[in-house]
Amino acid sequence: MAQVHFSSNQRRLTGGVAQVEVDAATVRELLRKLEEMFPGIGAHLDRTSATAVAIDGDIIPDPMYEAVPADAEVHFITPLAGG
Repeated sequence: MAQVHFSSNQRRLTGGVAQVEVDAATVRELLRKLEEMFPGIGAHLDRTSATAVAIDGDIIPDPMYEAVPADAEVHFITPLAGG
């Protein structure tokens, strides 16, 4: 199963859970399963223009149909604001 890691900001939506294991073939399926586990997180993470997806350290430009290897580490990277 893939290990999904959540940032401290994303943990607000997971009840403080920092990491979960999910069995999913694609990023889209992974998002659906995360939404089942943590209602509301799907809308937060599925902002494809704003949230990047990294699989095993590689940022995926168009991630929805990207395969998720069974032993992958997945991170959803939210944009940072600066000024």
